[in-house]
Amino acid sequence: MSTNNIRRLRAAVILVLSAFGVTTFLVGIFPTVFQSWDSQTIDRLFLLREQIRPSLYDSTIVHIDIDNSSIKKLSYYFPRRLHADLFDVTRRIDFSSIAYDIIFAQRLNAIDDTLLLEAVQQSGRGYFPVAFELKDRHTFPRLEIEERKYLDSTAWILDATDTANFYRSGATLLTWPALSYQSRGVGFISVSTDPDGVFRRVPLVIRYKNSFYPSMVFRLACDKLKVTPDNIIVTGGHSITLRNAVSRTGDTKDIVIPIDEQGNMIINWIGPWERMTHISFVSLLEAAEDRDEVEALAERYSGAIGIVGDVSTGISDIGPTPFEQSFPLVGLHANTLNTILTENFLRRLPFTFILGIEIVLALLMISFSYKFSSSVYTISSLGLLFTYGALSCTLFVYYNIITVIIHPMISIILSTGSVLTYRYITEEKEKEQLRARFESYFPPAVVKQMLENPELRMTKPKSLELTIMFSDIKSFTTHSSTMTPEDISASLSEYFEAMTSIVFKYEGTVDKFIGDGLMVFYGAPEQQEDHALRCVKAAIEMQKKCRELKEQWMAAGKFPLQIRIGINTGEVVVGDLGSERRKEYTVIGSPVNLSQRLESNAPVEGILISESTYHYIKDSISTRTREPIFVKGLDTPIVVYEVVIE
Repeated sequence: MSTNNIRRLRAAVILVLSAFGVTTFLVGIFPTVFQSWDSQTIDRLFLLREQIRPSLYDSTIVHIDIDNSSIKKLSYYFPRRLHADLFDVTRRIDFSSIAYDIIFAQRLNAIDDTLLLEAVQQSGRGYFPVAFELKDRHTFPRLEIEERKYLDSTAWILDATDTANFYRSGATLLTWPALSYQSRGVGFISVSTDPDGVFRRVPLVIRYKNSFYPSMVFRLACDKLKVTPDNIIVTGGHSITLRNAVSRTGDTKDIVIPIDEQGNMIINWIGPWERMTHISFVSLLEAAEDRDEVEALAERYSGAIGIVGDVSTGISDIGPTPFEQSFPLVGLHANTLNTILTENFLRRLPFTFILGIEIVLALLMISFSYKFSSSVYTISSLGLLFTYGALSCTLFVYYNIITVIIHPMISIILSTGSVLTYRYITEEKEKEQLRARFESYFPPAVVKQMLENPELRMTKPKSLELTIMFSDIKSFTTHSSTMTPEDISASLSEYFEAMTSIVFKYEGTVDKFIGDGLMVFYGAPEQQEDHALRCVKAAIEMQKKCRELKEQWMAAGKFPLQIRIGINTGEVVVGDLGSERRKEYTVIGSPVNLSQRLESNAPVEGILISESTYHYIKDSISTRTREPIFVKGLDTPIVVYEVVIE
């Protein structure tokens, strides 16, 4: 692997891992922010799923709404005997359960209370709530003796592990004990929102003294599935297992409900409020007076689970959910129950799996950065971003799996931005370095092209016909022996500056400086059809310029500047040549050697060209024939011509 490749790979690893590390660091500092962003993204997926693949809904779950029409006909504070009437009519319709989201905290009217107690007792289907303040540690709320006695007697002893982080019961508001005793079961209805105030999770059991207390919906679901507390296994942070649950078909199986460390189940929301089945409280009471109507309702609602709640205008028991900002929270119980009965649970990928995904994403980003150009890298990164987002959507919509979305996507974006920024800074720096280097060898127009098109400066060696020029100062070694280093440097700088300006004027390439000698070629990297003519014209101008400099130098007491120039045209190998550590754009081949030999044999202040060069310039440049010369390495004499400098 080359040094450049090693450097590029090292930069990719450092930048990508740093981007993922920074994102992880930010998640650690601002966990609630990232959690809220993730949750709000999942909320959007609920809406998407509603359009693509609506969630399962158990149609036996029916909302019995105390709605505006009920309030209008019955008044807002209607007597409890009407609740007794509801239990009577739902018993005749054959509802399997009636769960109230209303707490009857105390006795109000002896007659009405008695009617309600009798109706609930006769129905045997009633479930009532208790409101616990959900606490992180045990507290001891002040309760009446009967209330404490009831709660103690109805708490559950469960096979439970890892429940240290479960909610504890705090301050309590309980349905009055006499009614609680007549019910089929009492459970808590307390829930807490996520940090952004949205209801997404619900605890199924909480710690109560040395035992547990179920939510009202969870108690109802366990009764529906014929699961007793001794068949419930709780593993905090993992699951609640209902062993030997009885399905509608009579089959038994274990139902595993995924929960978090606090005992919360993620609610798999059905949809907006209208998606569920609703029937007005007052319409049931009115139907009670008509036997045919009761029979018609029984055909539709026999075996249904009724959830009674106040949904009239102006109620305070509303809150935001993934589907609505003002959702009647009685619907939370229905959605929780539906999630359990349909076994349509949402599951979060475990931490180890998420970590594995991030490692794979990081490796892909490193690979992209190492292998691809900036444009392809950007497209690949955006493709990876889109693919991960699409995969997360697919897992949620079709498989009920929740992934961490925001963290990896931000990591991908930061990785892309950091790599592109690094490349921009590095490439600009390299361009400046290359510009400084190339400007000594190539004309400005060629330098600009080479900076804009890297393929021009990273050329693979190839064979081309070029024209090569060598020049050398006569007796410079002898003259330099009498000069100080500063004078030598100043003289050569002035001389080479004048020569390279002329070379660049005709768009030639300065190959190298060899002491006081100069090697130039024409026809590459930018191909030139008239490379020979350009080279000879440049040589003529160089000789004229040297004559001017000779007069100036002699007037200043310096040595008389005189140069020889040799030019040859032929096919050579041109391109980036050298080792992996150091390469140069140069030419090699026998035509190069011949050009140097021509320079050695050229007259002082003259230009000697080969026959191949003469062939290209004979119609444009005046020349005179010279005697053939013998050069080292060749047995036959070489035909040469001297360029006439006017």
